[in-house]
Amino acid sequence: MNAKRRLQRNRQRRRLAGVCAGIADYFGVDVTLVRFLFVLSVFFSFSLTIWIYLALWFLLPAGPETPMPEVSWRLSRELKRIEKLVRKAHRRLPAQVADDIQETFDVIKLIAPHFESIGLAPRTVDSLREHALRRFPSVLRHMLSCPENLPPFKRAQIELAELKGEFQRAANELIDQEIHRTAGEADLISPQVRLWKERLAPLRETLRQRAGENTLRLLQQIEEKLAFLMERTESGGDPFDLTPFEVRKIAFDYLPDTVNQYLQLPPAMARSQLLSGGKTAEESLNDQLNLLDHALHDLAKSLFEKDAQGLLVHGRFLREKFAEQTFRLSD
Repeated sequence: MNAKRRLQRNRQRRRLAGVCAGIADYFGVDVTLVRFLFVLSVFFSFSLTIWIYLALWFLLPAGPETPMPEVSWRLSRELKRIEKLVRKAHRRLPAQVADDIQETFDVIKLIAPHFESIGLAPRTVDSLREHALRRFPSVLRHMLSCPENLPPFKRAQIELAELKGEFQRAANELIDQEIHRTAGEADLISPQVRLWKERLAPLRETLRQRAGENTLRLLQQIEEKLAFLMERTESGGDPFDLTPFEVRKIAFDYLPDTVNQYLQLPPAMARSQLLSGGKTAEESLNDQLNLLDHALHDLAKSLFEKDAQGLLVHGRFLREKFAEQTFRLSD
């Protein structure tokens, strides 16, 4: 589910407006080379290069950025201090390393509001806060002050990867909490979601008699994620134009059709007859449900992060992978 490369300004690696950084990202070259060519061309084109730069500044869209969260003044100040270190990393470190640092900081911004709430267990909050506000900037300072070819830099990279994984796990836990909260509170369910749940209920009950616990658990997780996404697309005021993602098509068409086709098979055949891929019908169904569950989680995460580009990428994947797909036994 990788995004196609787009020409856009990279404000995170910017010196002025991020035009050169965006061009470097698009062509996959070093941003220093692009900046050198821009400066060099000034001496040959006189003011034309400057006008071209200004035009690109005006015409090219800015790449997506995770906004600073709404937190207390004290916590906001801490995050802005870390942001300065991240900006330095973009200027001094290789692009791939700087991007890893940026992604880690973006996750920190996502979970930062929960440092001041009860969304997670107190001990977990204390640990995350300490690692985000103390350990992470300490790692950045080591990376900024140490040559890249020395062991301390490599150790700092390993520590950065550990921190990134820890923060991502916490973010996933918070997303799951939000999804479960939406699914568990009747007041949050819209008429459309309620109608969809009523239509799916008979299929779920029939499947309960025909499939294992793993299949039923997957179906419940998918139901919760679809309900969460449909609620947000209805009540969110169309912040990112979610129509192309066809979440409702997945909910009302693909998922019921897939379960229906499985239920039409004789129970013995569903668990014994192998498909062309060498799996049984139930195993194939679980593979499809697993893939759908992960795709919906990625889409929910992008919505949770207010990441418009991520929504487009994961939404396009959902549409291409599932909108026209059907589940059938081989002839």
